[in-house]
Amino acid sequence: MTQAPAQDRGARSRDAILDTAGELMARYGYAATSISMISAECGLPASSLYWHFGSKDGIYVAVLERARTTLLAALPPAEVPGADVAQRLDVFLAEVEAAFQRHPRGVKLLLGLGTVQQDAGAAAVAEVHHYRDALLTWARDALSAVFGLRDHPEVADELARFTLRMAGGTAVARWFEPDAVLETGPLRVALLALAAHHGVLVRGTPGETGEGRRVPG
Repeated sequence: MTQAPAQDRGARSRDAILDTAGELMARYGYAATSISMISAECGLPASSLYWHFGSKDGIYVAVLERARTTLLAALPPAEVPGADVAQRLDVFLAEVEAAFQRHPRGVKLLLGLGTVQQDAGAAAVAEVHHYRDALLTWARDALSAVFGLRDHPEVADELARFTLRMAGGTAVARWFEPDAVLETGPLRVALLALAAHHGVLVRGTPGETGEGRRVPG
């Protein structure tokens, strides 16, 4: 009878630590967030933090794992609907913007350039790479569907990395400008320009008549 309540209290304490640590690390970065800060904010003693996670690195890895699971579960399927490239691109950008707005902390933890410092342990760095790789895979698959690039994965990869860099820049900007938003209009223009650079023509845009095809080049 007493074991279940104790487990419930332990789960609540763990969640409270992760909620607080995630907020602080997203706001200040990994290096500037200390165990004492997390303890003071969540109202639990430092010993409780160490008991649950072992170290600050352990907390960070758990924060990233939870953020990754939540964000990736919220992303739509990579098969983007739309009658043509322009429509599919609009749908994709709306999905990216929605994910950014729904999960600003998770995106900042993932993409913020200042989050992982040299003093973060190997497990934390590995989790960041795992997190980024998973999101990159989704973006690559989605943009491949948008532009019809299944035979040209290197182009889809370039477009995906560019998109994540734009999102990452906005995440970093939020440390200085909390109201900064992901500018999907300029991102749309840039993605179309990059696609055109690789010979991908998009029906429905000025001066272009093909859809998702490549021209000799």
